[in-house]
Amino acid sequence: MSKRETEKIITISNRKFKIEKMDALTGSYIAFTLAEKFLPMGLEAKAGLANMPKDRTMLSRTEFAQLQKDCLGVVSEVLPARAAPVIAENGSWGVENIAKDTRLVLLLTVHALAFNIAGFFDGEGLQELKAGLADIFPVSMPTSTDTPTPP
Repeated sequence: MSKRETEKIITISNRKFKIEKMDALTGSYIAFTLAEKFLPMGLEAKAGLANMPKDRTMLSRTEFAQLQKDCLGVVSEVLPARAAPVIAENGSWGVENIAKDTRLVLLLTVHALAFNIAGFFDGEGLQELKAGLADIFPVSMPTSTDTPTPP
């Protein structure tokens, strides 16, 4: 069995960044939020999530900002003396020349997302989740979006 990767180093524009694994609660929340918000147009059926609510909305600006901060919270810039968190504990930017670099912020967000939750969205991750939920909730169990059949 291979050792689970807990961090990785990436280089963007000649700057090195370390991405770490999120804690399981944050990663789970983000995975479910993305599944709820970004599986439109029948993709949920292909992923085996046919009972997703139909009235989903896109992320609000506040939700997106929090998702981005959660992602960037596991990213540090690798500097000669130390690794500096991209987002400081007080929520401000923790490294230089990032506050107005939209490209860099988006790339770091995407890298952090991919490193942390890509396994959830591959076929195996979704199938394992679906199988685990099927053991808990019988397939024929109605959901809040199902219309009951008259007697």
